[in-house]
Amino acid sequence: MPPRKLLIVDDMDAIRALVAAIGRDAGFEVHQANNGEQALSACQSTAFDVVLCDQNMPKMSGEAFVTQLRETDKGTPVVMLTGETDREKIAALVSVGINGFIRKPFKPDQIYQALKGVKPRATAA
Repeated sequence: MPPRKLLIVDDMDAIRALVAAIGRDAGFEVHQANNGEQALSACQSTAFDVVLCDQNMPKMSGEAFVTQLRETDKGTPVVMLTGETDREKIAALVSVGINGFIRKPFKPDQIYQALKGVKPRATAA
């Protein structure tokens, strides 16, 4: 079975590096993008099993990324990494199609547990 594929979208190098290490430990093939535009491009060429995405990024917010992703890809799970605590803003993220969120600052085990539950993407037989 090929490894599951993880896309990490965050403008902070340190966050991407930390999440990438956790993803590799969880058995994922890790891909990275530092903004929503790069992430959309990556999603056009690769079928990811899960996307972990920051909400607040330059060029394109996580919410805008998910909104555009959902126009063509309704199935890839997206977990938002956010410092947001306002319930209305979290509800807005859910309404555009996120599958879950992890509040920043997060503990590495929160990322690991979220990734552990990801099933491999179904492939054509």
